[in-house]
Amino acid sequence: MLACMLSGLVWAGLTVLIESQSIRRTLAGLAQQKLWMTALLLGLATLALTFLFRSLFAGNLMVGLAAVILAFVNYYKVLITMTPLLLGDFVLIGQAGQIANLNSDSLVLRRNSVLAIAAGVLWLLLCLFFSRPLRLNWELSAMLGAPVCVLVLYLIFWTGADPLVFSPLGAGIDRSMSQASANSACGVPLGLLRSLYSSRIRKVSEDYSLEYMEDVLAKTQDYSAGKPAADREQPNIILILSESFFDITQLEGLSFQTDPLADYHALQKEGVSGKFGTRSFGYGTCNIELEVLTGMNSGLLDNEPQNSWPKEYFTRLPAVPNLLRDSGYYTSMIHMYNDSVYNRGAYFGSLGFSDIYFCEDFAKFYPPAAAAEDYNEFMRGHFSGAYFSDELMTDLLISQFETKTAQGDGPVFLYASSMENHTPYPLEKYRPDEITVEPISDLTGEAAEHILICSQGLNNASAALGRLVDYFRTCEEPVVIVFYGDHLSGLGLSTGGTSYSALGLVPWVLEDWGVEDFVRFHAADYLIWSNDPAYLPGEPGSQYDTSCNYLGSRLLELAGVDMPLYWRLIDKLSQTRVTDTANYHLSRDGELSDTLPTQGTDGLGLSLLTDLLYDATYGQQYVTSRLWAVP
Repeated sequence: MLACMLSGLVWAGLTVLIESQSIRRTLAGLAQQKLWMTALLLGLATLALTFLFRSLFAGNLMVGLAAVILAFVNYYKVLITMTPLLLGDFVLIGQAGQIANLNSDSLVLRRNSVLAIAAGVLWLLLCLFFSRPLRLNWELSAMLGAPVCVLVLYLIFWTGADPLVFSPLGAGIDRSMSQASANSACGVPLGLLRSLYSSRIRKVSEDYSLEYMEDVLAKTQDYSAGKPAADREQPNIILILSESFFDITQLEGLSFQTDPLADYHALQKEGVSGKFGTRSFGYGTCNIELEVLTGMNSGLLDNEPQNSWPKEYFTRLPAVPNLLRDSGYYTSMIHMYNDSVYNRGAYFGSLGFSDIYFCEDFAKFYPPAAAAEDYNEFMRGHFSGAYFSDELMTDLLISQFETKTAQGDGPVFLYASSMENHTPYPLEKYRPDEITVEPISDLTGEAAEHILICSQGLNNASAALGRLVDYFRTCEEPVVIVFYGDHLSGLGLSTGGTSYSALGLVPWVLEDWGVEDFVRFHAADYLIWSNDPAYLPGEPGSQYDTSCNYLGSRLLELAGVDMPLYWRLIDKLSQTRVTDTANYHLSRDGELSDTLPTQGTDGLGLSLLTDLLYDATYGQQYVTSRLWAVP
């Protein structure tokens, strides 16, 4: 028993070493309650398995391997995305190979990682040596010891988890916490356990019932007084998610010989632009897309990635493509990669898109690809930065617009998601003759290379947008282009931290981030441009911040669609709110908080939206069908 409890401390310490990459932080963890609580969890699990299999080695192998793998996955995810491992990420296990391939350049074993692996192997060898001398008889071990350990684990870490574990660590279940905050308070194993524990007791209110939701619906109708849709010709709308796009020229400590975003900055003077609040950093594109197109805000519920939810959750809500298609729009989605990671085909196919195209499908609507003798060879000629280029995406959008409008299938809603500026950012991502930007900073080595390559990707995205706008300037029909970045580029360094950390803009370790860091580094940029300024949501050149939580209502407003009750509520909130995620909440008057507002008009609106989202997902859908109602 002593050997197993000591094993728990060893594995808990090694997980801290892997995640922090610091011996000093690991030793300092010995003075923290969360490490000892994690050690107790892992020690009891080791003891239960040791009793069950009558082998100290077997118990340590299973628990140690699971703990170390979990620590490495969390470490690399934070390194690449500055977002911790979430329960919902486990649904992507089948795509682990594809995800690893996308981020292969970041999967580097550092010195302390090797040290942790070596220490773990040494401990396993010691356990193997002592397994036979410490073996108990079958009856005492498997028939008595294992069940008792499982019972103790259950009593401490499940039925009594909140008062015995989470509350003492400052992470009580009554608190709304992001996964990053939970991990900071409890450590990764217990942080994930807390999320699993809290997921089983999801409830909007103790009074949740049909009567309760009828009252919520009535309050929503009073709160969300609708405004009539604009009485004008419906414009063609092109929505572009530009991978990892943000205004890099605004980073302190960084300058350029020439403006890398010249086209984007020029278009800002013609359109409406601003910061685009997002729920993640460096990854999670599919979740951002789903929030924009459906208004689903998982940060008001449990912050799980939406791509881990059943797609039925989204079909219950009036998604933007569905509403546009019902209003006479042709709706199409183009993605510049395949469907191997997030299963977009299934999710987006239920949102109202008439057609969905991935990179293997472009010959179906793009004449040059259809005419090519060798499709794969043709497509390889349009690579830029290891992915299909933003320039090709511009050509695809123009081609589809011409085809559909010639066929009389207008107005059109074309949605495109780019890939060129996706991680990773090794120096060899672009050939020397393809690099046209010159970032200037005090950075050297890997950090400087990442900034250089990311800047080139952003430059190419800006230029492709400029060419798309130039095509539509003389179009006789009204066209609105909505262009946004899903998140900042994840410029993770193999030595820990990010290039942003190297610039001194954010702490090196995620645990040290404050709410100001989250709001600053969870904000990309967006732009709305039109060939007819009358369709802009503001004066040309004006600034207006928004986010993935509220952009969908703006799309419906641009299209002149009468918003159903659900979107009228979101639109009403967008007038006073900028972003509401699990990590931070920002109002339009600049009030910033890491907790959900509960007072005033904003508190009421967010409470109503939370209740309605719960009812549509985990609840009984008492009033969900009535969210589609149009005044």
